[in-house]
Amino acid sequence: MAGYEEALGFVEDVISEALCLGADEVAVLLSEGPGSQVRFSNNRVDVVKTWIDVSLRIQVIWNRRIQTIFMSTKDLRSIRKQLGRTMKALRSLPEREVYSPLPEGPMDYPIIPDLYDSSLEDPSEKLVDLAHVAIDAALAEGARRAAGSVRSKAFTECLATTSGVKVCERRSNVHLDVRAIRNSEATGHSFSCSRRLSGLNPSKAGEEAGLDAKISEKHIKLGPGRYNALLWYSAVGNIVGVMGSLASALSVLSKMSPYGGKLNERLAPEFFTLVDDPLKPGGYGSRSFDEEGFPTRRNFIVDRGILRTYLHNRLTAKAMETETTSNAGWINPTPWNPILLPGDESEEDLLSEIGKGLIVRNATYLRFQDYVSGDFSAIVRDGLLFVENEEVVGAVRGLRLSDNILRMMSSVIGLGRNTRQIYHWWMEYGVPVEAPLIAVKDVGFTSAMI
Repeated sequence: MAGYEEALGFVEDVISEALCLGADEVAVLLSEGPGSQVRFSNNRVDVVKTWIDVSLRIQVIWNRRIQTIFMSTKDLRSIRKQLGRTMKALRSLPEREVYSPLPEGPMDYPIIPDLYDSSLEDPSEKLVDLAHVAIDAALAEGARRAAGSVRSKAFTECLATTSGVKVCERRSNVHLDVRAIRNSEATGHSFSCSRRLSGLNPSKAGEEAGLDAKISEKHIKLGPGRYNALLWYSAVGNIVGVMGSLASALSVLSKMSPYGGKLNERLAPEFFTLVDDPLKPGGYGSRSFDEEGFPTRRNFIVDRGILRTYLHNRLTAKAMETETTSNAGWINPTPWNPILLPGDESEEDLLSEIGKGLIVRNATYLRFQDYVSGDFSAIVRDGLLFVENEEVVGAVRGLRLSDNILRMMSSVIGLGRNTRQIYHWWMEYGVPVEAPLIAVKDVGFTSAMI
């Protein structure tokens, strides 16, 4: 894998090419390193792959006009051609009404422990072993078949700009998904993720998925309506990731967030705090710099129930006459490592809170019908479990989670005391989350049938 000096040398070569073509300002972000995947189905490992992943992003600025290039090559000839096309396109664009130059470097960056594991540079054999552990655990708990994948990457990310920023960081991650199948309508899903190979727990993931598949075999009839619900970790990952992503200032400016105009208003109970903490050691989304070169920092999105900030890059901050929150995203500011702080309740306490209700194990394909109001729906899969007298008595089929994100936030009635790092295949927003279980009052469910 390329060292810092080699990677920075290449990035500076790209900057030189852009300047030679007439660019005023340039930022180049290179991410490069080995990736691995082990896929399994029908209780067998069937795919083992390794590759070198290259992600090259270039922001080119000319006369207050900005273009961003995304490429997956280090071939300078191809890059030069694309830069030429970009400069031609820039000359046909209107000048930006809101503009802020690239930030001046150099800057000082935090050192965040436990972001890199060198054993993930070539982990294929170990990933195969982890897949077998997950399969065996799922079968031992009642699954008839198990499928899923283990994926990893180890990479160096380097950023350099014409304004003096030069920074590199090594990061790695690995995550496992396992889906346990009892029959076509009785399935379960679980996951495990970590920055380090030793942090993965395939046995626990397999056991959880297998148990859900077995429980889901017993069908409970339940129609559409509002029910108290306990959101399990897989579902929490997607929903809390959305709660954090909606704080993007670009989403607010584009009228694609229900948080618009609600700064310093109460959105949730006092015990609900959502903080973006990219400085956490070993955090799955932790990092020391954003894509504009600012040192990252902790930002309280929701502090004791009150919406406290939007997430900014330099351009959205200029548009809203504030300061960046170090969440660039050249185009869209993003949370790096959102953490929902835990409560003080056990899982048994939370089941008691919801009484007669549902456990939502996973919520996928989350889509908004109205971004401004917050109305959304999501497919519930791999276990929608019915709870009565604090006991899981079976699974419900044919329902879809259909509610409003602001209403759900305001209706949280309990948080678990144990948090997990959450990242899995179904998290479409791609934002890793750390969070506890969440109990919510009167969650809406509609019929999934057309």
